[in-house]
Amino acid sequence: MNVELVAVALGAGLVGGAIGGIAIGAVQAWMARGKGTRVQWFGRHLGPPPTEAMRMSRSSTSGTVPFDRFNESAKRVLALAQNEAILHNHNYIGTEHLLAGLLEDGDTLAARALQSLGIERAKVRKAIDFIIGRGEQATHASEITLSPRTKKVIELAIDEARRMGHARAGAEHMLLGLVREGEGIASGIIESLGATMPMVRAKVLELLAASGTPPPANYTAAPTRREHFSGPLTRFSDRAKRVLAFAQDEAMRMGHAYIGPEHLLLGLGRLAEMAQPDAAMQRIFGTLGITLEQVRAELGKVIPPTGRESHATEITLSPETKEIIQVVNESAAGDSIVPEDLLLAMVRDAQSFAAQILARLGATPERVRAALGR
Repeated sequence: MNVELVAVALGAGLVGGAIGGIAIGAVQAWMARGKGTRVQWFGRHLGPPPTEAMRMSRSSTSGTVPFDRFNESAKRVLALAQNEAILHNHNYIGTEHLLAGLLEDGDTLAARALQSLGIERAKVRKAIDFIIGRGEQATHASEITLSPRTKKVIELAIDEARRMGHARAGAEHMLLGLVREGEGIASGIIESLGATMPMVRAKVLELLAASGTPPPANYTAAPTRREHFSGPLTRFSDRAKRVLAFAQDEAMRMGHAYIGPEHLLLGLGRLAEMAQPDAAMQRIFGTLGITLEQVRAELGKVIPPTGRESHATEITLSPETKEIIQVVNESAAGDSIVPEDLLLAMVRDAQSFAAQILARLGATPERVRAALGR
């Protein structure tokens, strides 16, 4: 199992051992659903009828936005994005398809900006295959619609062109719109490959200046939607986000369609025993006298693996995990939520599944709190 791509599915980037930001929108969607439900990626209708969808973008705030506001490079990106959707048997154009389309036309400023940051078409396609997979039935161009996020990207691209004083939006404005939207699958893929939204924006502006068409002096970069966001994972430290990525990997290995507290516990164990161990969690597990393999073996007695690996699109957060996330947001003392906060929340209820697994290994809630110094 490729943990880096699992982290992409969570919207997190595991690059060079460092984890990026969680894609908040995806996790919020998980938190809105109950345990065991599955994301419906295919067969959904995400916009107006195909002809109208390819002609205009609608939003509740700005009405109709004609596609004739795009120059040839932007129109080509949209056509290439549609090809990517068809290639994957998807019946919609998502931000991930736009990202692949931007890279397909390698002569544009947008493609050069992405490539200079190590974001390559092959890597993006691999991530799309892993996160979403391919549809079971071939898709025809007449079936393709625009996803709501893609409509928003188009609207923001046109706004970027307007703010720069450009007559039409090009591929570079499309990329800036993707950056400003900031919450789609494309953003998670970009971050998983080691770049951030501000880095992408800065590179586009740098190349625009080098090409002799810099933004006007009064141009200011609009904040991304994520920069405005305040939500359940905003305070999660990189260490805590890594635990979530490991937890999803464990759930997938076991063939489970949800991330439960037991998977979080395994994630904490992996944090303590990875190639470059997290010193604090290694000390806590050492003090408690437990190992990752002991936790995994004890868990296997109660919930054995299914014998198959589940796919990232099947994974939801269990109600118990949602409650843990809510508890740490309400009770964590510091500015950032750390793995120690997750462990403390997991043993808050001595009858919880994770607390019982730990207790069977001799790590009672009292011992856990003592090891944490809380």
